[in-house]
Amino acid sequence: MSNREAVQRATALLQEFRPIALREMDGVQLLSRIDTKYVFPVAKLEDFLQRVKDGYRVLQTNPMRYTDYDSLYYDTPDFFCFRTHHRGKSGRYKIRFRGYEDTRMFFLEIKHKNNKGRTDKSRSLRPGIEHALSPESMDYIATRTEIVPQMLEPKLRVRFSRITMVNNAENERLTLDLNLTFEANGSRVVLPGIVVAEVKQGLFNSKSVAINALRDLRIRAGNMSKYCIGTAIIHPELRSNNFKEIIRSINGRDYNGVVRN
Repeated sequence: MSNREAVQRATALLQEFRPIALREMDGVQLLSRIDTKYVFPVAKLEDFLQRVKDGYRVLQTNPMRYTDYDSLYYDTPDFFCFRTHHRGKSGRYKIRFRGYEDTRMFFLEIKHKNNKGRTDKSRSLRPGIEHALSPESMDYIATRTEIVPQMLEPKLRVRFSRITMVNNAENERLTLDLNLTFEANGSRVVLPGIVVAEVKQGLFNSKSVAINALRDLRIRAGNMSKYCIGTAIIHPELRSNNFKEIIRSINGRDYNGVVRN
């Protein structure tokens, strides 16, 4: 089965999930949370959705029940944010603009991973994705990070389609990202064969329906940052030993490799 066919079968199955509207999700924002990430072949997506469909509602903003995202990540000229993540340091940041294609809303978002393994996210509404930081955005970054905003520059554009789900019984979100595309320095890389799943919880619960389903499918949790993996692929000159295993997996038979164009 091709990647396209696998995605079509999986998105058709989404129609069997109970829907949840965007306005109903305010109580499950989880801006302070524990994230657990997984990467698996798109060929397993339909099986995974079958296993979780009674435990989650799916966000519906259009008939297809997924949303297209457009993100622009900022970093310093020497890739400070990338390097701190690669070293596994706590207190690290990611700074990005994110656009939601269905609603045409745009946010400046800052993610901070603290020394207790929690991710805190703050965000500020913007009129669009900024390709040069405005004074307002610089002030926002300066008051929430230890990074000098004047040092930041656009580094990587990331586009993908996201399925968002809310647990019926727990304070938990589940996101599934497909069709990842990375763009930087005139290069464009597509990862057509992977799904990036993220279980977002206020308190870690190993009995989560999604986590149990992933475990049954022999899919293990791992370190998967879209910004870092995209940067490592497009900039092979950067030291990225800690990302080599996931990049080798993506290039393997199960994931159908990286498409460059």
